[in-house]
Amino acid sequence: MQRTTISFLRWIVPLSLFWGFAFPLTKIIAYSASPMIISAFRIGIAAIFFLILGRGLSVGKKQFINGLMNFAFFLILINLGIGLSPDPGLVAVMIYTQPIFVLIIERLLGHKITPKGIVGVLLGVVGVISSATLSFNIGLVFGLLAGILWAGGTIYYSRNLAKEDIVKLNAFMTLTSLPIVLAFTPIDYYFRFSLVTLSLLLLLAILAQILGFYFWFNGVRELGTVYASTGSLLVPVMAYITSFAVLGVAPTLPQIIGSLITLFGVYLTITSRS
Repeated sequence: MQRTTISFLRWIVPLSLFWGFAFPLTKIIAYSASPMIISAFRIGIAAIFFLILGRGLSVGKKQFINGLMNFAFFLILINLGIGLSPDPGLVAVMIYTQPIFVLIIERLLGHKITPKGIVGVLLGVVGVISSATLSFNIGLVFGLLAGILWAGGTIYYSRNLAKEDIVKLNAFMTLTSLPIVLAFTPIDYYFRFSLVTLSLLLLLAILAQILGFYFWFNGVRELGTVYASTGSLLVPVMAYITSFAVLGVAPTLPQIIGSLITLFGVYLTITSRS
């Protein structure tokens, strides 16, 4: 239990801050750059960073598949969802159904999870969903598909690549994902150049792509797929807090109640690990 708590505090709590802050930051940047441009920029910057830091690549078919699932197609689905939804925030809610699909897939693969852990996962996801007023639109379908793909990518990494050098793995995945994401940049293309926009894009790349995925893959490696995925539900909660701090957008009562339910669910799951 103590080891689980330490790993959770080391990897997942900082991760929730990085990815949570990315939400209001992306909203600001979106006034000057289209979602696909934002994705291509953050992947490109991360590729340069990881390539220099790792001084090499972790190359292979499994690495390529992992990059497609966790980076290229994942970001494409997110941005298609954002572009087709009247409320991009709802797309983010659908993405964080991911722990449910991790739970289902792991159970099908024979992974044992305590009843307390299962209840915690369900409560965590219910808390996230209940914090938003959902109305059906095609963008939500893409957000849900992104959540399913992320779940599959998380399990694929855990079962096939958890022993790889994370820096070199990220270097290869970002390099191979970049051309694919660039191919989709003509969709709803716009970009208004300014030093402020470039600076914010750089900050987003550092927080969301470089630090975010470095901490994420370490968290999955040490905690396992179910516990790390449930911990990722802290991201929407942190997004409400950072949105208030950066944009002055106060969380609504449903968002506050939903966040409290999510926090309780995450606590149940993490403390269920023996």
